Amino acid sequence: MTEPIVAADKEKQQSIDQPQALKPGQVADYLREHSDFFVGRDDLLLDLKLPHQRGDTISLVERQVALLRERALDYRHQLARMADNARENEKLFDRMRLLVLSLLESKDLEQLVEVIGDSLNHEFGIEFHSLILFSEKPMSLPVRIEHTDVVVETLGSIMTSGKAICGQVTQAELDFLFQEQAGNVGSVAIAPLSYVLSEPQQLGILALGSQDKHHFKASMGTLFISYLGDILSRILARQLHS
Repeated sequence: MTEPIVAADKEKQQSIDQPQALKPGQVADYLREHSDFFVGRDDLLLDLKLPHQRGDTISLVERQVALLRERALDYRHQLARMADNARENEKLFDRMRLLVLSLLESKDLEQLVEVIGDSLNHEFGIEFHSLILFSEKPMSLPVRIEHTDVVVETLGSIMTSGKAICGQVTQAELDFLFQEQAGNVGSVAIAPLSYVLSEPQQLGILALGSQDKHHFKASMGTLFISYLGDILSRILARQLHS
C-alpha cells in the first residue's frame, strides 16, 4: 500500500521541481520589454530559425532587416503621398487666392457673379454651381432671388445648421438648387452664406455640383467651400447694402 503513495509523492515533487513551460505570448512579451536580450548572446541566434513567407528559413537578423526594409518602404510611400497632397494643396491655394482677389476687385454684383462662374468652371473644374440670394421682397439683381421662408422650408437642416456640407442630398433639394440641371448632379458641396454684421444675417446659399456621385463625399473636409462661403458672404453684404 505504501509503494503507490511513494510513487505519487515522487511525481508530485518532480512537477514542483520542474519549471512550467512558458507560453509563446509570455516569451513575446518578455522580448518586447527586453529588446536588448540578444546582445551578447550571439550563440542563441545561431539556434533560432524563423519561417519565411515563402517557406524558407532565415536568421533573426535577416528577418529583422527585411521587416525594417518593408517599414522603410511604407514610410517612403507615405511621404510620397504627403508630397503629392502638399503640391495639390499649393495649387488649390493659388487658385483660391486668385479667386478671392478677383472677388474683392468686383465693382458690382453682376461682375461678382461673372467672376464666380468663370473661376469655378475653368479654374476649379466645377461642372455645376448655383448662387441663390434671399430676399423678403422682389429685387432686380443679376442673380437668382428666392424668398427666405421658401428656402428654409425646402432645404431644412441645410440652412438651419449654418454649416457647409458635402455629399448627396434629396432629389427635391437638388431640384431646388440646380433646377433644370438637377438630373445631371450626382454629389454636391453646399455653403450657406451668412454674415453676423449683416441685416438680415442669412444672405443666400452657394451650391457646387458634380456628375460624379463620389466627387463630393460626406467624409471629405469642407475647408474649401466654407472659406469661399465666408469670403463671398462679406463681399455680398457690402455690395447689397451699398
